Amino acid sequence: MIEVKDLHKSFGDAHILKGISTTFDKGKTNLIIGQSGSVKLFF
Repeated sequence: MIEVKDLHKSFGDAHILKGISTTFDKGKTNLIIGQSGSVKLFF
């Protein structure tokens, strides 16, 4: 299991992620989607 708590990411003054929290369970497939050019994190 991977657990992410209160994740923040910014580029200069642009705050991209603001307090993202989630859990990725072992053995399950997780999909992260978003617009082209948007920030996506892969674990």
